[in-house]
Amino acid sequence: MHSRSTRILGALFLTVLMASSTLVAQTTETGSIQGKISDKSGPLPGVTVEISSANLQGTRTATTDTKGEFRVNLLPPGTYQVASSLSGFSVVKQNNVAVGLGRTVSLDITMSPALSEQITVSASAPTVDLTSTTTGTNVTAETMQSLPIARNYTAAAQIAPGASSDASGTTFYGSSGAENQYVIDGLNTTSVRSGIEGKSLNLDFVQEIEVKTGALPAEYGRLTGGMVNAITKSGGNEFKGDAFGYDAPHSIRSDNSSFTRRPGTTTSITEPGTDIKDFGGDLGGFFLKDRLWFFGAYDRVNSTDTATRVNTDLVIPGTSTIPVGTAFLNKNTSDLYAGNLTLRVNDSNNFKVSVFGDPKKNSGPQFAIAGPPSTYEGTTSTGSADYIGHYSGVFGSSFTVTGQAGKHSEKTTTSGPGASIPNFSDRTGPQPVNSGGFGFFENDKFDRKTARLDVGKYWATHDFKIGADYENLNAEVNEFDGGGGQRIQKRIKNGTVYYNHRFFIDDLAPGFDRSNPATFKIAVPLTSTPQTKNTAAYVQDAWRILPTFTLSAGFRWEKQQVLGRGGVQAFELKKNYSPRVGFIWDVENNGRSKAYANYGRFFEAIPMDINIRAFGGELSCFCRNFSPDPANFLQDPKASLPVSQGGLGLKQILLGGSTEPVDPNLKGQHIDEYIAGYEHEMGSNLVVGVKGTYRKLANVIEDMLLPPPLGEYFISNPGSGIGREAAFYDGGTVVTPSAKRNYKGVELNARKRFSNNTQFLASYLWSKLEGNYDGVFQASTGQLDPNINSAFDYADFIVNNNGSLSNDRRHTLKFDGSYQISQGMLNGLQLGLTTYWQSGTPLTAVGYSGAYQNWEYYLTPRGALGRGPSDYEASAHIGFPINMGATRIMLVADVFNLLNRQAKTVLDQRFNRVNDDVCAGITGACTSDGGIGTVVGTLTPAGSADLSKAPNPDFLKAGTSFDAPRSIRIGARLTF
Repeated sequence: MHSRSTRILGALFLTVLMASSTLVAQTTETGSIQGKISDKSGPLPGVTVEISSANLQGTRTATTDTKGEFRVNLLPPGTYQVASSLSGFSVVKQNNVAVGLGRTVSLDITMSPALSEQITVSASAPTVDLTSTTTGTNVTAETMQSLPIARNYTAAAQIAPGASSDASGTTFYGSSGAENQYVIDGLNTTSVRSGIEGKSLNLDFVQEIEVKTGALPAEYGRLTGGMVNAITKSGGNEFKGDAFGYDAPHSIRSDNSSFTRRPGTTTSITEPGTDIKDFGGDLGGFFLKDRLWFFGAYDRVNSTDTATRVNTDLVIPGTSTIPVGTAFLNKNTSDLYAGNLTLRVNDSNNFKVSVFGDPKKNSGPQFAIAGPPSTYEGTTSTGSADYIGHYSGVFGSSFTVTGQAGKHSEKTTTSGPGASIPNFSDRTGPQPVNSGGFGFFENDKFDRKTARLDVGKYWATHDFKIGADYENLNAEVNEFDGGGGQRIQKRIKNGTVYYNHRFFIDDLAPGFDRSNPATFKIAVPLTSTPQTKNTAAYVQDAWRILPTFTLSAGFRWEKQQVLGRGGVQAFELKKNYSPRVGFIWDVENNGRSKAYANYGRFFEAIPMDINIRAFGGELSCFCRNFSPDPANFLQDPKASLPVSQGGLGLKQILLGGSTEPVDPNLKGQHIDEYIAGYEHEMGSNLVVGVKGTYRKLANVIEDMLLPPPLGEYFISNPGSGIGREAAFYDGGTVVTPSAKRNYKGVELNARKRFSNNTQFLASYLWSKLEGNYDGVFQASTGQLDPNINSAFDYADFIVNNNGSLSNDRRHTLKFDGSYQISQGMLNGLQLGLTTYWQSGTPLTAVGYSGAYQNWEYYLTPRGALGRGPSDYEASAHIGFPINMGATRIMLVADVFNLLNRQAKTVLDQRFNRVNDDVCAGITGACTSDGGIGTVVGTLTPAGSADLSKAPNPDFLKAGTSFDAPRSIRIGARLTF
């Protein structure tokens, strides 16, 4: 850590130690209870408040101040009893006070002169959190078990209003699925490389999940989407456990009817989880009551993914034929586990240690099935163990300290005979035919070491908090650009067959000279060991100006150092300043409604993909010659000659380099978020609300290509600095527009906490998502290379790119709820339902780039062709208990995609196919790579796509994504 960073952190901690104002303590693993106690004459000071729960070691006490107020922090989520006592008054006990993860419950307690020994309050505690502007939802273990959702903890995030999904994961209010933070037991488990979900955790291990979707205070950062925060179960003063088993057999799954409705170029369809067996158990208890608790859990999952050959028989020359209908099976095994120890040293000091892991193995096809088994058959092993230790201290009635240190790890290894054999692909026919070995693969290890300290104090009218954290991210990456380090494609141009040899160049080889092909050697593998260092500090305060009005304000500072090969710093972002400000107004002055608003700036934590690909020596050669021999991989000069001179005009292309240049004035990518809303408790446990959200993405970090002849990438903020100019594929430059993504949304929601046998969460969302940049996951091209996607590589890719973005859905309706019968022969029967309806996504004609071997061009303005089909789905849950004294067996069945629609959800937007003429169907100007030509020096199109002459017969007709076939999961859970 640099000395300047140390000074900043030191100054912040000195401030907190010397300040006479306040600090509050509520962590990602706890909640709080606060309240005001009075009698008919006014506030009652000196009241002893005792708080107890089966989830809490011992009891916690507080004493009301001169205003009759109290607060108890660092409470594990659960159901609590609050007992208030004062000499001369009856003891008041309020039961069933539900404390949620990251939530504060506000109680208004009235005491009376002692006419009876005890008064028990039966009214439920308020469900409106008057201390926070943060939006989102909490999902308890009981709720998860009553709904038909997948058995990984992140599936619960889809319940939250504003949550949807793309191919990279869960999306929140316009973000892509790779912009969230995933936290388990306080540890950041987000994927180190790509920013997606980085750890699997079985739902049966989880006590509660908090989904934060907006207006997060200054203690939270490193995200431009949302936060999924889970805590695992803990032990207790009683021994409790579960044994469970689930089966989703293929035999009761509906047949896939989508094969004939997919594009004619489709070769095979993979259906994940067509047969899943899931069994395990957990046990929690104590070694010492109220002193040392334990919890342990294990889950074994065996599943099968099925890949089926569709549309066309594949003839493999000299080998065999793969006929339509041939099925290939991927066998998956997972050994998921979690455990923790909770130690209460005394009333003031507590420790907790957690471990959880997700080792998995996948055996079967690892690559596209378009050749003999050597091209696809193998084994991929993933997963590793995570560890974290926590300390929490409560000093006096209002001062708290929390700290934690942990390590998150990821590992991937792919093996098989094809790992050492170059991959060969014949692209001269109507479909690719492979031979040889594997395509591109990696063997890698990642870890994130973390440390954090937070100090808090509750005092008078202020909640003040200060803290800091540090992350050290490391990687060891071995990249293979095909088996044996090479991929070879057989292609044809102007009637002449040629071969494209693609490989990583070993630029560390002795005598390497980028300008001298004779010095090129294939890197087998290309190895990089980069590092990233993240530092953050924050301060925040919630000032209760009036009894009904609270002003919240905070400031967060983040620094990120991105290091490439050899530990050389590629760039440093040290001015990531994040102000947060908002207010909460108890409109009716009864603790059961609030109006709120919040502004916040949130910076992206750049994943390590950029360290590896931009600063890890990833120099790729596309060398063209007339030989299929893997040993003859250099460019043939004849292939480079212009067509007029008897050549093919196919130049050698070198992409990347040892270290890409970076704009010295690079700014951090962030969103500015504005939220305003109102919540009102309509009745016991029922809250309705309205909310407006505006999010604006700014200072996007992306790579771009320098103008010819250099052709190297550089890292910039498109539209500013060295990113002000973009190069065209055929030469020339243009002023680059800034990357934009603007989200507007208005939401109506209603939530009912479980009571009277019913619970639900319902929402309607109108939204608009516009701009020229999808996010760190580029949904339009399917590329997940955060901050180095292709969006701004060539100016040609910017033409027509402004409009409705890929994840834009104007209308979304969601309902998740359950009902439990409480009498008669069906007493205890659970009925659950999850359902949604959403309007379709924008349609655009996209064109194929031979240089990038993907559909990169917008041949029409984004969203100009209307909307794809709307989508809806419903799934159902049923559970029936069999009670045997203290033991219960719950029999369950979940039906997914109850209606078995298997409808098209995304249409084929590919205007042309791989082997079509690059300019087929395009009128006017067209580039040599198939993009729309422009007026010289501008991005104004000088050509257009003739939609009536689309070379692809499936354009806007066939579906590329479908609702899954109906499947059924049956199971049983024994609880004791």
